[in-house]
Amino acid sequence: MAHMPTAPQTAAPWTLVAVLTQPDGGMADAPALLRDACIGTVEVRSLGDLADRVADGIGCALLPADALAGPDADRLAEVLRNQPPWSHPPFIVLVDRDAPPLSGVAKARLTELRNVVVLTWPFHDDEAVHAVRSALAARMRQYEAGRRLQQLELQGTRLRDSEASFHAIVESIDQLVWSARADGVHDFFNARWYAFTGLAPGDPMDPATGEHFHPDDRDRIVAAVAHSFATGERFEQEYRLRHHEDGYRWVLGRAQPMRDEAGRVLRWYGTCTDIHEDVLADNHDMALRDVERDALWNGARELFVIISIKGDYIDVNPSMQAALGYAQDELTAMRFDDLVHPDDLKAVHEGFAAIVKGGAMTDLPLRIRRKDGQYRLIEWSAGISGEVVFASGRDVTERREREAALKRTEAALRQSQKLETIGQLTGGVAHDFNNLLMAIRSSLDLVRRRLGDDAEAKGYIDNAQEAAARGAGLTQRMLAFARKQDLRPDAVVLDDALRDLRGLLERSVGPGVEIGIEVAAGIPPVRVDRNQLEMAVLNLAVNARDAMGGSGRLTLTAARADDAAVADLPPGDYVALAVGDTGAGMDATTLAQALEPFFTTKGVGEGTGLGLSMVHGLAMQSGGTFVLESMPGQGTTATLILPVAEVPAAAPEPRAEPAAAGAGTGRRTILAVDDDALVLMGTVGLLEDMGHDVIKARSGAEALKLLGDRPEVDLILTDQAMPKMTGVELAGAIRRLRPDLPILLATGYADMPEGASGVISAKLDKPFSDIELTDALARLL
Repeated sequence: MAHMPTAPQTAAPWTLVAVLTQPDGGMADAPALLRDACIGTVEVRSLGDLADRVADGIGCALLPADALAGPDADRLAEVLRNQPPWSHPPFIVLVDRDAPPLSGVAKARLTELRNVVVLTWPFHDDEAVHAVRSALAARMRQYEAGRRLQQLELQGTRLRDSEASFHAIVESIDQLVWSARADGVHDFFNARWYAFTGLAPGDPMDPATGEHFHPDDRDRIVAAVAHSFATGERFEQEYRLRHHEDGYRWVLGRAQPMRDEAGRVLRWYGTCTDIHEDVLADNHDMALRDVERDALWNGARELFVIISIKGDYIDVNPSMQAALGYAQDELTAMRFDDLVHPDDLKAVHEGFAAIVKGGAMTDLPLRIRRKDGQYRLIEWSAGISGEVVFASGRDVTERREREAALKRTEAALRQSQKLETIGQLTGGVAHDFNNLLMAIRSSLDLVRRRLGDDAEAKGYIDNAQEAAARGAGLTQRMLAFARKQDLRPDAVVLDDALRDLRGLLERSVGPGVEIGIEVAAGIPPVRVDRNQLEMAVLNLAVNARDAMGGSGRLTLTAARADDAAVADLPPGDYVALAVGDTGAGMDATTLAQALEPFFTTKGVGEGTGLGLSMVHGLAMQSGGTFVLESMPGQGTTATLILPVAEVPAAAPEPRAEPAAAGAGTGRRTILAVDDDALVLMGTVGLLEDMGHDVIKARSGAEALKLLGDRPEVDLILTDQAMPKMTGVELAGAIRRLRPDLPILLATGYADMPEGASGVISAKLDKPFSDIELTDALARLL
């Protein structure tokens, strides 16, 4: 058989056949035979080469029997002895049928090969190929078995390492560790477990009995353990476990199942952590919180309630009981909405429904009925926890009343500030108008004195003086609004004053208005300026006539004021003088503006808008107040609240007649000071007509210079509002020069200016008449 190349070295060793061919040509055809059968073949020349191939993991070997006795047989035997337990390389040994029997050495070597198939030669080629393939297949099975053994050994090693790690971990931690089979039977506890419980390995430990659990926890934990083992759900519970020395200690037990790929529970692993000190500390803290909660519940000013989700009171704190006047058992027998004001029921039901759905309620104001029937305004905040609603309330009744009062006060303050601003403007205008009237009135008085017996001319003068008087009346209204008119309060009997005024009222309102006067019996006199009061009543009557369209009933009533009407006034007795009409009345918007200066509902040119402001100013300056009440279709009532006079009313004094020129004073030298040339001219004319010598000055500085040059001056008559130096400032400078010199201050303002005390001898109101001037000079000179 021709020599064939050896098999490629890249083939796996266990797929090759090593064929031992001898130099003398034995087995020479075997390699070719096997290669023709597509069997990988490696030719070796000696037992030593064969031993190397066996050591490399050859699939099988084919060799003649007589080669066993050759050199290197021991080396082959050594290689075979060092094979892994699973490795038994198959040998196919060819024995010549005609050859003598094998020697003892050959037979011994044959035994050492262990896995031997003997073929008798010559044989059929197919028989040899079949034997080789069977040997290779057996060798492949050996390799498969070897791989499985190696995998098992590796898994065993890993398992042992894992178990070693597991035991190292579970024995090194503080937790009590256990494991159980899928059916819940415990098969492992760590040393910490035995140390804690005092049990020994092998002692029974069945959680189904719960014998190691605290009696108060036993049923709960046994049920939880059974549920987890039955359902595969994770276990986590706090309970008390028996300790070998300290009775029972609190532990946190946890258990987690280990599952296979299909989700089936294979094992359970669990731990118990000693939390005894933490639980005791928590219990202590909880006890303190209970004490604090009870202190807060019982001592808080807030109202605390607990309500079921069905709406029944469960508990109420003492503040709730005190605020509403009910005992606890009375409140807990009610529903939460039993005491709510009917108008607030919709809001509280909507809020409660939102809370039950998991929402919250914040600062919801509700009117809650007390046991005595009164309602308190309470702001509630509430939220739900579990099956109960917790709510807290604050009684804000007084706060809301204070806020409302503050708003009213702020509105009044704003109105007052607005009136004060306009009043200052009005007072200034009135002052300037008084100066004009002063010039007119003084000039008319001078003209009248010089007319003699011309009746027709005197009639014209009388008309002009009447117009001047009306202008003075307008300035009085403006000063009344500005609260700067000079009032002369006196004790006024309202019954007499109203009946004396009736004729003027009838002429003023016309025949279409019926007038009724009702004065309660026994009411005391009031302290007020009678002239200003009559003007105020007349003003109100004219307003009422216009509101009634010239037809209706006007009623004037006087009675003691009730407590509500004088609540904001200083303590004392007051009388209410009301003027009511049957007119169309006013809506709330119009009523709110009625007292504002220059506000009028009349047409252009039909009213100044100062009438009610004047009445209001008179009432306030007299120490009382003014109230206006009206509703559409029900008429209007204007009420003057006036203080009762402390002294009885005096009989009216007769009007003084004009004094003769210089009466009671003699001829004197008077220094007249005024920055207004018209006023100064009229004043000087009146004084000269009275027979006095007059020195005139247009400013304070000029007056001081003249006074220094004219020591014969007997009296100073000065205006107040002058540029650079006021009348009071001039008087102060004069006092330093001539302390005893009388100084008469002429001004349209009601009150003495600041600093006038001690430097001004008397005050004369502008516009003054010749009679008033004569009287003032007589008092000072």
